[in-house]
Amino acid sequence: VKALLPTVSPEHGAFSGHAVGETIHDHDVALGYVLERCPHVLPSFAILPAAQQETLRFTQGRMEYNMGWLVQAEAPPGALLRRFKEVILLGHASAPDVAFYFVHWLTDLAGAE
Repeated sequence: VKALLPTVSPEHGAFSGHAVGETIHDHDVALGYVLERCPHVLPSFAILPAAQQETLRFTQGRMEYNMGWLVQAEAPPGALLRRFKEVILLGHASAPDVAFYFVHWLTDLAGAE
């Protein structure tokens, strides 16, 4: 539904390769934008404890990891895992965050057409 796609706001600045005023069409990036820049529009998310909010934000692309590339052998390991490894080594993800990410990936894959 195009009416629900977020447009990058000037007050937020560029986001994940999207310029101010640009509509975000990728569903994971769009959700990541909403979770990071305007979480108040999702009341059920906004009332979660901060740690749970961070876990959910982690699943929405902070590490720029594309499991589809791994499954379909579409990228070399360096390109595929560089950012994922960096996020983990910098302490921006806990073991439960990574585990939850893979549950997210399985549900995402199950819903793919």
